[in-house]
Amino acid sequence: MHSPPHATELLHGDLCPLCGRPLTLRPVVIVRSNVPYPTRTDTVPHCAYCASDMTRAPQWADLMNARYGS
Repeated sequence: MHSPPHATELLHGDLCPLCGRPLTLRPVVIVRSNVPYPTRTDTVPHCAYCASDMTRAPQWADLMNARYGS
């Protein structure tokens, strides 16, 4: 049997599509109304370099939404 991946590991070891650095996982709290369990915490791929660079952040967010969005 394989052990499940740790919460801090990416499934595919993905690299940032803009800068090529390895992505980290960042916890994001999802708040939903009108459901029995209104809050949950997801982990999302995150590149601290691009997400904090004001000129890259919008393009980076679009690429992440295209890759990981539903």
